[in-house]
Amino acid sequence: MAAAAAGPPLPPQFKSLQHHLRTAQEHEKRDPVVTYYCRLYAMQTGMKIDSKSPECRKFLSKLMDQLESLKKQLGDCESITQEVVGCAHVENYALKMFLYADNEDRAGKFHKNMIKSFYTASLLLDTLSVFGELTEENIHYRKYARWKATYIHNCLKNGEIGRA
Repeated sequence: MAAAAAGPPLPPQFKSLQHHLRTAQEHEKRDPVVTYYCRLYAMQTGMKIDSKSPECRKFLSKLMDQLESLKKQLGDCESITQEVVGCAHVENYALKMFLYADNEDRAGKFHKNMIKSFYTASLLLDTLSVFGELTEENIHYRKYARWKATYIHNCLKNGEIGRA
């Protein structure tokens, strides 16, 4: 995890953020805008969980440094400077991952990449909360993507064939 590797370890209180931070790391080169908003989500959520304990403050401080550095690196990228553009960018990316996984599911092609796409889409839909309340549609997609990722993962693990 970039946040943990470059600085203090992830405090146990922030365990729920580890997948968002991993998604941020995985997208550093592929899509730095996604990285930025995943880290921003982790920062905002982490502040709500615990901004008082020394280990959490240290971790959040390092995360804030990473956000500031990435923001400078991206310069005048509209997806960073304009919230509406940033929101659309992350939402489109999440829905593209969701549609890929959903199409694979409907075609009966069950594999780890499909599971990861469903799960990553759900994490990115979480990330949209940095822009405000999620739409009912996005809440539905997030819930379905999480359920489907878990269901298919369990089917594959147990040697069963999932249903589309």
